[in-house]
Amino acid sequence: MAYSRGTTDVHISKGALWIGSDTYPLRNIAHTSLRALHPDRAAARSKFVKGLIGQLILFFFGIGLAQVSVFVGLAVILAATAFAVRGYLELQKVLNAPTLHVLQITTSGNPQTALTTDDRAALESLFRQLMEAMDNPEVQVHLQMPTYTITGDHIYQYGDRNTGKVTT
Repeated sequence: MAYSRGTTDVHISKGALWIGSDTYPLRNIAHTSLRALHPDRAAARSKFVKGLIGQLILFFFGIGLAQVSVFVGLAVILAATAFAVRGYLELQKVLNAPTLHVLQITTSGNPQTALTTDDRAALESLFRQLMEAMDNPEVQVHLQMPTYTITGDHIYQYGDRNTGKVTT
């Protein structure tokens, strides 16, 4: 999962919710919910440790190989070290990733992620104001929220017992 940070304008007025360029008429909103997206830190640690074991085996193989051929042995040692450094950097990326909070809105179709932010208090405040605006169309709110755009694989499944994924 990759993400980029930005700022999004959020307006509630005249019976509609505007999030950036998306508009949701308040009378069409059937359900709203708040969700949290937690980075899978345990899986990242496990992946790092498993990779580190393989890289240590490769490292010691390179030391043994260096006694036969110094050039090839050093190349294997450098490759094992580079893989270990890359694994460590990937681990740090996951460990330092924030917990993201999502506002999901359901209209007549499937739930849609309308807003993703790391500011839980601001999102909960917006959620309360949205609920108030659904009861009172005269409520007006204007906020600028720090948001994240999440990119990743798009998975489409038709029927049951399907395996695999289509990435775009």
